[in-house]
Amino acid sequence: MGSCVFILAGESSGDLHGAHLAKELKTLSPRLELTGFGGAEMRAAGVEILEDPTRIAVIGLFEVLRHLSDFKRLFRRAVQILDERRPDLVVLIDYPGFNLRFAREVRKRGIRLVYYISPQIWAWDPGRIRTIKRRVDRMLVLFPFEEALYKKAGVPVTFVGHPLVEQVRPNPRRIEALESLGLADGLPVIGLLPGSREVEVRRLLPVLLAAGEKMKEALPSSARFLLIKAPHLPWEIYQEHLRHSSLNPKVAERWDYDGIHACDLVLVASGTATLECALLERPMVIVYKTSWPTYLLSRLLIRIPHIGLVNVVAGRKVVPELIQREANPSRIAAEALALRNDARRREKMKEDFVEIRRSLGSPGASRRAAEAILAELNKS
Repeated sequence: MGSCVFILAGESSGDLHGAHLAKELKTLSPRLELTGFGGAEMRAAGVEILEDPTRIAVIGLFEVLRHLSDFKRLFRRAVQILDERRPDLVVLIDYPGFNLRFAREVRKRGIRLVYYISPQIWAWDPGRIRTIKRRVDRMLVLFPFEEALYKKAGVPVTFVGHPLVEQVRPNPRRIEALESLGLADGLPVIGLLPGSREVEVRRLLPVLLAAGEKMKEALPSSARFLLIKAPHLPWEIYQEHLRHSSLNPKVAERWDYDGIHACDLVLVASGTATLECALLERPMVIVYKTSWPTYLLSRLLIRIPHIGLVNVVAGRKVVPELIQREANPSRIAAEALALRNDARRREKMKEDFVEIRRSLGSPGASRRAAEAILAELNKS
């Protein structure tokens, strides 16, 4: 029997990164036993999934409090698994509210710990880096500026690059993507990406549909709309909002990047999707809304001027952001129309996206992360 690695991913994005990581680990070390918490992607990659936290995807302190009993149960179960299975190494993927607490339990038991995808210490509560230094044996980070932060704090760190660099691979023939979606009539395509969590879709989809209606009024018969659905969310969430909208967008149900690539302009929820749009060089407007208590608390905590990941990576405002009160149909439509009508601004945005891609490292991030994990496993 080979060594056992326990992988914990709590959200759909972490589940996807965990799946790519698991495949590389299995390729490099076929006898490795992989078990953990995750979702369908990690299970398909050969990880024995003991619990699926991705089904409770929430955002913000107040939303977390509503599911506190679920998180407590998951935490107790994770600790129980440490004691029963005694893995040789634990890999934590993002999900800092849960994972940094769990790291303390891992450290107590003398199990080696690798943290893949850093908490956003550069955005809020930089003091967490002291906690990480005490509990984590090695950080594997996606961005160069994260490597510099950890090195300065004396935390063992490896910059592996961003796995999206290799994962974002649409059909190079954009016309084929347009034809498959029924959008190859030459009209510009406006993409709507309301997020990957149920709470995001419920909050943002009606706003984006209303913004689309306003754009359609300004551009009669000269634009098409494409709603890109998160594949793991049920159709019912989308249908209840689509029934009340006159926009009638086409819907892309697959998340293979052809949908985003087919768009000329995207209205996108803040998050990893903004980086995906940048890697596909799609001009975009970032939008975001959360509950007012969560928003007001975040205003007190967040220490960076922009929240869109693409702007954070660039270190400046490359893409417009409309947050909370500004994320209303009129403002979104006006910002999108201004961008659509300014070819020079769109080209400059695409040039900035090329620079962002370069900063994210070369393809092979998941393989480099797997190699770093196996190196730590050999130290166990």
